[in-house]
Amino acid sequence: MFNPPTLEDLQETRRANEKLVLSALDSKPEWVETELAKTTGLALSHLRAALASLLDQGRVRRLPGTGTRAVYGLADPGLADVPATPLTSDAKKVRDYLEGRADSALYMSEQLRMTREDVMSALSLLNAHGMVTCTFVGSLVIFRMKEVQALGAEQTAPAATGKKKQVA
Repeated sequence: MFNPPTLEDLQETRRANEKLVLSALDSKPEWVETELAKTTGLALSHLRAALASLLDQGRVRRLPGTGTRAVYGLADPGLADVPATPLTSDAKKVRDYLEGRADSALYMSEQLRMTREDVMSALSLLNAHGMVTCTFVGSLVIFRMKEVQALGAEQTAPAATGKKKQVA
């Protein structure tokens, strides 16, 4: 009898695929998507799922490519690898500031009247809790809060209306 994979199995596979992608990206500064698939041995769909997750985590960035070729490289948003301890007052201040907006650490430090180092520490802690995502605009890193609440509301709304949710 066939047992479909559990959510834990799928997450474990994605994490293993992410490790393969990160180790390949660590060996060369720029990778074309198809070369990355060949090097890692991953099917394109699995590679793209791992890349999407790593992009969301801010560990990988998409670089300017030629034509339609997707080029990827390692990204360093400057966040420290810290344990997910309870949120500090600075982390709560940064979280509240980022609700509904995106901003750079430097501008946040000016607006919140905090040092850039304190903002980065707060962002690192929020990242440890999986609450922050970042986007690269050239060499500038833009941080924003993940929209978990909005996603939860979207998933429950179709059940209430009786309509099926369309997947893009």
